[in-house]
Amino acid sequence: MRGSFVVISRVIAMSVFVATDSLAAGGHSPDWTQVADADLFLMGDYEGRWIDAPEKHYFDINPPLAAQVINVREGEYLIRFFQQHDARADIYFEGTGRLVDGVIRFEGNGWNGEVSKDGMRGKGSGHGGEARFELKRVVRSSPSLGAKAPAGAIVLFDGKNFDEWQHADGGAVSWHRVEGDAMEVRSAKNDEERAKKIGGDIFTKRKFGSCRVHLEFRYPVEPGLAGQARGNSGVFLQDSYEVQLLNSYGTQGLWNECGALYKTLPPKVNACQPPMEWQTYDIDYTAAVWKNGEKISPPRITVRFNGIVIHRDEPIPHATAHALDQRLNEPRDERPLRLQDHGNAIQFRNIWITPSAQ
Repeated sequence: MRGSFVVISRVIAMSVFVATDSLAAGGHSPDWTQVADADLFLMGDYEGRWIDAPEKHYFDINPPLAAQVINVREGEYLIRFFQQHDARADIYFEGTGRLVDGVIRFEGNGWNGEVSKDGMRGKGSGHGGEARFELKRVVRSSPSLGAKAPAGAIVLFDGKNFDEWQHADGGAVSWHRVEGDAMEVRSAKNDEERAKKIGGDIFTKRKFGSCRVHLEFRYPVEPGLAGQARGNSGVFLQDSYEVQLLNSYGTQGLWNECGALYKTLPPKVNACQPPMEWQTYDIDYTAAVWKNGEKISPPRITVRFNGIVIHRDEPIPHATAHALDQRLNEPRDERPLRLQDHGNAIQFRNIWITPSAQ
């Protein structure tokens, strides 16, 4: 729902809404169709090593080096160095990089370097010594990317149509279908569009309790935005328990950032990949058990984010509502799976669910 800034794509008739079935190439929003070259080719994850470190120095005995180039706003990037991705590793260096003539340059606290299409090079310091470094840009794809629905699963979205989905009022989905068998959140921009019932969360027509869910998503860059205003959406189990979806690339991984059980439990590690890259949630959810109006056991959840376990069989103590007084409104029956429209052009694809007996 609401996190942090980051860095580096037949006519359906309703009462008031009409959508064509034509596909937008890569995306519909300008956030997908108008992307700066630096965000396409320089922003993102880097891996490499220290070079010529003093013998037996920390950098010599720990040569691996990783970095993130994170878009802050047009022409400005946050550069972060650490030993390993996805490990809550301590930060060697964090500073601002400026884009000049197609190259991002940074300097400060004994560090200097540049990022170009050839990679990242420079010099760093720490632990009483200094050394040169060289890194290459990498794409670290999720191992479950493109996972096919197993036997017994219900395919909720494969790019063909929105037959399994509806808005809260039961109306046809007003979101966009885009190339690559994906959908894109479409938010109402004004009162006229709201009157035409454009935008809003979407809900599965079927209802579920305990289940296994696979879905793939990506968020755009959105230069200049930060926190909860950037790349925000959410996946709601039983319409009540949200796994937060947010552009949290390069942030701390707090309780309201990507992968968190919203304002309830932060992820064990921030496994976010850069904007525009497809990512995965694989969720195992066990619904609460109720007897005579009393909760006998809480819902439990395991979440794999890009293949990394960020929640392991965690109890969910309450609904993950933004407002405190709404957190006691927990479901006692099967409810829809919900995807949130928070005003950002998030894309989803390859969504399937396997209901499970409890």
